[in-house]
Amino acid sequence: MSIAPGDRVLALNARGERGERVALSEVVPGHDFPVVWICRPEEWEAARLEGREPEGVPWPAEDVTPVATEDALA
Repeated sequence: MSIAPGDRVLALNARGERGERVALSEVVPGHDFPVVWICRPEEWEAARLEGREPEGVPWPAEDVTPVATEDALA
């Protein structure tokens, strides 16, 4: 499994639901376990339009799955 910045991903939350997010990083070391920095698609688009870096949160890498899509968020 490979995740790169800008990839659409599904993030598993504490309720067992998967929500669509955008990866801000690849898998990186976290404090206690590997993480992927993610944000909501709306934040990704707003940051792009405003010319700034998106704000995100670290998410356990084991709970992040890439979404196979033909169109990338750019």
